[in-house]
Amino acid sequence: MKIKFNIHTKSSDLLLKWFDKQSDIILKEILEQPGTQIMAGIVENTLSQNELPTFFNELKNFSADDSSKSDPYGLKLAWFQRDESSLLLDKIKEYNFSSEITDRIKPYIPTDYPLDVTSNVYFVLTGWEWGDAMACEITKIDNQYKVTEQGESIIIINLSIITKLYGNDIDKLLNDNISNTMSHELFHLVFAEYRKVSSYWKNNRNTTEIEQLVEIIQNEGIAHYLSHNQKQNLIENYNKTNELKEHEKEAFKQLDIAVKQLLNPELSKQEKDNILMKSNAGKYWDKFGGIAGKFMVYHIEKEYGEQAIQQSLSKGAYYFLELYNKLRIEKPILPGLPEELKKQ
Repeated sequence: MKIKFNIHTKSSDLLLKWFDKQSDIILKEILEQPGTQIMAGIVENTLSQNELPTFFNELKNFSADDSSKSDPYGLKLAWFQRDESSLLLDKIKEYNFSSEITDRIKPYIPTDYPLDVTSNVYFVLTGWEWGDAMACEITKIDNQYKVTEQGESIIIINLSIITKLYGNDIDKLLNDNISNTMSHELFHLVFAEYRKVSSYWKNNRNTTEIEQLVEIIQNEGIAHYLSHNQKQNLIENYNKTNELKEHEKEAFKQLDIAVKQLLNPELSKQEKDNILMKSNAGKYWDKFGGIAGKFMVYHIEKEYGEQAIQQSLSKGAYYFLELYNKLRIEKPILPGLPEELKKQ
């Protein structure tokens, strides 16, 4: 497997320049940048508000002192974090994004199809409030970059949220937070590329809400496990105290509630979409789909090794659940999955 990074920072450079001098020429350039268009598309797709202003209007009407307005694109946050983001951006331009990031995920990617992946990474300063980093697919339509269900897989990282969440130690932000965040998103991107060529995934499209949730458990579970030292944290601390086990127990409890809600015919599609979003977005321990999946990966790998996780990626998300259920027969002390999570 070959992985190459292309790093894009121009939308951030231009926005910092615009903060210093709010000219229409710079504004036009900002709006022409792929990073800006992808960021705005994610916000528009995620918030789905009828009254959502365009990013152009947010820029035209921007006032850092106006606290009465909402901030759907995080423009005010970008303003307040601009000094820290600028320092981090300078370091990013010099950083060698290579083996450390890719080495975390390589043992888990199936080898039955050769992959030659180019990862375009867009560093931006604005975006959805819970989107510190995301992997998504884009398509260029009429000279505009649109977020689409199928297309080119890319990574987008919001430096304003990163600097707000993790402090102003620039070297630590880069070597720890950015590096681990990129491993998380790179796993999503490479797995997405694998699914495009895998005969199993091409012939098995999961479309129901329950099937989507099962995919989230596997995909996000592995990505969470491989980033921010979570693998090492679980190996060292899972049995030391009850803290991690309490988080695990709560995630499985919320998962059980969510499954019943997704199967409730009285709930609307929008309500079910919101449940799926909550399984994978928001505060770290509230992301019950990704968190339950992370603990499942830990237990499966501990018992069956990395190869079992790799195999689950080639055999599908329900196979991942089967591995966990098999393990739980041997170790019934582990939290159980909802009975409804069986292949339909």
